[in-house]
Amino acid sequence: MDRKNIRCRDVGAYAHALTRGKEYVVENTDENKFRVVGDHGRKVWISKDYFCSTKENILLLQKWNFDQDIESELFVEVTLTFNDGSERWCTLTTPENLVQYFSNNCMEPPGLYMKHLIIMKAMNKEDVEATFRYLDSQNELVGLTIPLNEILFENDV
Repeated sequence: MDRKNIRCRDVGAYAHALTRGKEYVVENTDENKFRVVGDHGRKVWISKDYFCSTKENILLLQKWNFDQDIESELFVEVTLTFNDGSERWCTLTTPENLVQYFSNNCMEPPGLYMKHLIIMKAMNKEDVEATFRYLDSQNELVGLTIPLNEILFENDV
């Protein structure tokens, strides 16, 4: 069998064996799985759904920053930068901030919907970093954020 390389698209339950974006050599294959040597040095069978071609571009989080003061704002916008230089954004809040928001009796309408809202246990750099890294490893972060250039373009029109 000719060996081929594949790229990890998301780690799923295999964080001990896979790294998102990393290439792996296919040792064996069957209808639904690849056998690869995982990051832990052992051969494992993993669903083909976790992999893609090495030609596919995988967006990986490089850095992020708070765009607003986390002490004074109930909803804080965050800018994220990915390995291709693209920037995306999302909004963060905490359960306590939501309670404070909903305690305002003048709210109209009496509900809230934000497409790209992530609710954090605490608004500190360590927790936000851990959450973003987890979501990135699961290939969820891009879908939970909005391209920054799209928002700028919409506002310019």
